Amino acid sequence: MKRSLLYLTIITAIICCACTNRKPKYVIGVSQCSEDIWRDWQNSEMMLESTLHDGVELRFTTARDNSKRQIQQIDSLVESGIQLLIVAPNQLASVTPAINRAYDKGIPVIVFERKTDSPKYTAFVSADNYEIGHIMGNYVAMRLQGKGRVMEILGLKGSSPSEERHKGFTDALKDTDIEIVATLQSDWTEEKGYEAVRNYTGNLEDIDVVFAHNDRSALGARRAFITAHIDKLPLFCGIDGLPGKDGGIQMVRNGVLDASYIYPTRGDQLLQLALDILDGKPFQKETMLTSAIVTSENANVLMLESDEVMRQSQRMTRLKNKADEYIQQLGTQKSISILAVILIFLLLIMIVGIYYYFLQHARISDERNKMEREKLDFYTQVSHELRTPLTLIQAPLEELTETEEGKNASPETKDLYNILRRNTNQLIELINKMLDVQ
Repeated sequence: MKRSLLYLTIITAIICCACTNRKPKYVIGVSQCSEDIWRDWQNSEMMLESTLHDGVELRFTTARDNSKRQIQQIDSLVESGIQLLIVAPNQLASVTPAINRAYDKGIPVIVFERKTDSPKYTAFVSADNYEIGHIMGNYVAMRLQGKGRVMEILGLKGSSPSEERHKGFTDALKDTDIEIVATLQSDWTEEKGYEAVRNYTGNLEDIDVVFAHNDRSALGARRAFITAHIDKLPLFCGIDGLPGKDGGIQMVRNGVLDASYIYPTRGDQLLQLALDILDGKPFQKETMLTSAIVTSENANVLMLESDEVMRQSQRMTRLKNKADEYIQQLGTQKSISILAVILIFLLLIMIVGIYYYFLQHARISDERNKMEREKLDFYTQVSHELRTPLTLIQAPLEELTETEEGKNASPETKDLYNILRRNTNQLIELINKMLDVQ
């Protein structure tokens, strides 16, 4: 009975664990090449989109602009059992072998924002970086009216967005009298943008426009110009145009930047593409995202729109958290209900077990009493059977000793008679006592 209760307790624990820990349907790995506000926004979009689909687990890693670290992270994600990989390669060639290894293991790969130099990928999602650079070049040409001096601050060396934006920007300025007097190397961070300008040995007074490949680098360059005490600051242009506080749109509206270009994150679209691939639905292999330039003319409108989007996003996040709480409470209540049912079942089993135990005990007691009665009856019957022949022996023996022959018998014969009489009397007396006890 104790063993049965132990088994049932173990089964109860297993059921409760099964009710609270459901295995996700899809596990998707996201390998980000760096960590910044743009990628934080994109990750939050993917997380928010994942709440609209059941059984989706996202595993994020960030290489912090280190290709060697990203290679290790991709291999680790693959070993952890992901079913699809979303990756933004840090550099064009260095991360390619790790992406190829994942693809060769049958894991679908979505390359986003940055290209790889291998055809081993399932889908590619990005904005047209060449077009972005070209549009920014046309804007600078318009602002300078076709004549002036420009400083360009590149992104990470070897990354496809940096190379393509540079080519698009320079192609747009070919037929103008605008001179690119400096092309400085950065790595997408504000601090590197600041250092690149601070280390520039040319004359900063002659710069009319600073075009940085992202808003953070442009902000770092502006800080460097201010630190250098330049009387008349040039125009600063960047790329990303993120919404929210300290985002590119707000910097343009506040006059910190002259222009930016909204580089779309579209984490929701990226995750939907991943789910379409995993579900076997049709999908487009190459997806080019479109966007728009941010200037002082449209910054207010875009800021209002982005603020509204952020409010709605925050509201959805709160609703999602509230829904998660309700689901968790429901799961807890369900587990408690299941546990209560099982405990009631165990209690019933115990009651039935106790009932059968006492029933069995009563049956055994009845059988024992019956056996005792049968033994007593047998004992009594045997006693009677023994007393009858002894009585029949005693009477003739007494008569025999009272006859002439008995009285005149030899002493040896008399001794034998006495022995027989004494033993017979003792046996009869013993049997009488036995019968009296019964």
